[in-house]
Amino acid sequence: MLKNSIISIVGLAIALVAGLTAMGAVAKDKVAEFAVSLQPANGFAFERLAANSLKASVAANDGQFPNSVDSATEDLAKQAFLSEPVTPEAIAVLALGGTEGKKRELMHQAFALSRRQQLVIGWMIVDAGTREDISAVLSHYDTMLRTSSSAASVVIPTMAGALANSNFVEPFARLLSKNPPWASRFWGVVVARPEAIENAAKLRERLYADDEARESYRDASLISELVNNKRFETAENLYQLLAGQRMEASLLKNGSFELEPQYPPLDWQLLSNGEYGAAVAGGNLRLSAISGSGGLFARQLVKLPSAILKITVKSDTSIPKGANISINMKCAEILNNAPRPIRIALTGELTSQHISNQQSGCNFYWLEVVGRSAEGGDGFDVDLDSVSLRLK
Repeated sequence: MLKNSIISIVGLAIALVAGLTAMGAVAKDKVAEFAVSLQPANGFAFERLAANSLKASVAANDGQFPNSVDSATEDLAKQAFLSEPVTPEAIAVLALGGTEGKKRELMHQAFALSRRQQLVIGWMIVDAGTREDISAVLSHYDTMLRTSSSAASVVIPTMAGALANSNFVEPFARLLSKNPPWASRFWGVVVARPEAIENAAKLRERLYADDEARESYRDASLISELVNNKRFETAENLYQLLAGQRMEASLLKNGSFELEPQYPPLDWQLLSNGEYGAAVAGGNLRLSAISGSGGLFARQLVKLPSAILKITVKSDTSIPKGANISINMKCAEILNNAPRPIRIALTGELTSQHISNQQSGCNFYWLEVVGRSAEGGDGFDVDLDSVSLRLK
């Protein structure tokens, strides 16, 4: 599993290097060919010709670095090095003609001269992958992202996909703890990768700090995607970490509507359109609907113990006759024998009812606020003061 993940992420480096032979290479070669005909010798022009020759060999070899280079390319690299000893790509070409130990030594020297040469960085990534050194692989991708603005669109999705393997969590944590400039973009991509979100949550927990700046993260999106993929327990644990460990008697979060929701649907997810909707305002959940409209106004994913529970709903005003409003509860898990949904109609300023979750086999429920205005009526505006769900 680890080896396959490393092969996948290393394959990107090879593809990038192979792609360097694309647009503009021919023109650059023509300029370089003219430059090497001049005196004194232009070492950088020789380097360009040698590097482009090697890149062409990589592309022709299905993106694989050759074990050696042809004599003509090697001669160009030697000319480059003799004229300009600080030519990293020339050193990289010469390195490929050496023994394995010498090859690595020369490549590191080329890397020390310049961290902007994708040919060198590509080889370093492949070498680190061969040694299954995940930290080194990610470190070189960090270098590539910092030195090439065009690399991000390819590199970051591949890095995000690699997080599907749990072996990458700790190396990513060490790298991201330095707050690299591409961190925000990485989190934006990883939350959309279902295969990686479980480990993304572990990584987020690993990076959490009380005094952290949260601008780089996509916490609300990560929690939402965890719920969408039915990783309820993971989502709940991450929410408790991010929102703080404030203990409430109610099993519902923010049942008094004192706070704006931050991490729906583990706190209130509010829905609205042009005809009906919900909003948290003034310590209430405000429900509004025009005549003949309605549907799901708000919902929250709740974790329930196997016990008898009491649900209580308080309204600031009486429920209008033309308003059909209820609290619905249904199991959010996929079970062979799921418990039947529960509907509790709201008819007055106070509604209270006992429900049993003792033998349901379900731990996570959707608690939904649903309503509809009667046809031909005036619509409604109803303020719910609080919703609580407690042990009996």
